[in-house]
Amino acid sequence: MTEGEVDATQARHGRESARESGRERLNDALGRLDATEVTRAVSAFARENPHVALAAAAGLGFLLGGGLTPRVLSRLGSFATKSYVRNTLAQAVEGLLDEQARSQGQLGSSP
Repeated sequence: MTEGEVDATQARHGRESARESGRERLNDALGRLDATEVTRAVSAFARENPHVALAAAAGLGFLLGGGLTPRVLSRLGSFATKSYVRNTLAQAVEGLLDEQARSQGQLGSSP
């Protein structure tokens, strides 16, 4: 085995042990949870924030029902990209126009 292969193997084992450690901590934390306490906390949250609870339930149902297909993801990504680019370009043009107006105002006010 070359030195690079040894380093790669050690790094892989380090990542695997870190993942196992994380899993163990998660399992310990989940093991300490009381189901009735979690149910009470979720119920209280839903009573205090009914709109959020309904939106979360609808979103979870959509995901579990297989509604997030690659086609839907593509459309969502396309929509988000177009919206972001449109807003970014509008802000850039607005900034340029403001800067141009300020520079013209400074030129016009000089004697």
